[in-house]
Amino acid sequence: LSKEFPAGLLIITGANSAVGLRSMPARYLFLDEVDAYPASADEEGDPVTLAEARSLTFAHRRKVLLVSTPTIRGLSRIEREFEASDQRRYFVPCPHCHEHQTLELENLRWPEGRPREAEYACAHCGSLIGERHKTWMLERGEWRTTAPSDGRTAGFHLSSLYSPVGWFSWA
Repeated sequence: LSKEFPAGLLIITGANSAVGLRSMPARYLFLDEVDAYPASADEEGDPVTLAEARSLTFAHRRKVLLVSTPTIRGLSRIEREFEASDQRRYFVPCPHCHEHQTLELENLRWPEGRPREAEYACAHCGSLIGERHKTWMLERGEWRTTAPSDGRTAGFHLSSLYSPVGWFSWA
């Protein structure tokens, strides 16, 4: 569960292991699927807090990345972290009017009983956008902050609606 390489050392541990979470200082932390972490690691406390304590040695030079699919609204760790960030969202242009927008589930449209024919309704001009336009839209998109923050905490939200063609379709 560790790998040395010329530029450093990679240590992998589980969120349920307090020993692994407090074993050594770490300048870079990558915490994956934090909403699935247990409430406490070996009854020693929150695994995210234990892991983040490993980076305090590096003060302002540290980088902590928390990644997750949100689970229960109001109880979700990643939701709480995102709300404390600058809440960046990916805005993509409409191929018809060129206005930028975020992709939202409620803008998907399809003929009754035929969800495989799903298209996206532009929030600005109402034009229907076929999935074939998604690559063009993604290439021209941009991250925009949508909330004020402390200037140090960036948060990114991206739904599966942005999945490239061939991965997860609108259908």
